[in-house]
Amino acid sequence: MEEHQLKAKDLTALLNLSKGRVSKILNYQTGLSKETIRILSTHFKLKQESFNKPYPLKNPVNKKYKNAALMNTKKRIEKVV
Repeated sequence: MEEHQLKAKDLTALLNLSKGRVSKILNYQTGLSKETIRILSTHFKLKQESFNKPYPLKNPVNKKYKNAALMNTKKRIEKVV
């Protein structure tokens, strides 16, 4: 974004997403959709694989954990009767 002098509001127009959604993407709270990856690869003239690499998300539910393996998990405890 710095190289192309883009701001978050520029991405909202480019990706046709809300400010909140772009904010969540930039703050690693949600991943990129297939459509978003297509738009970014076309705009920046890069292969889609450049945007499709896995990265850890910061889930507010689990942000107390520092282990990246736990970042995207939500423990579900089932009650046995």
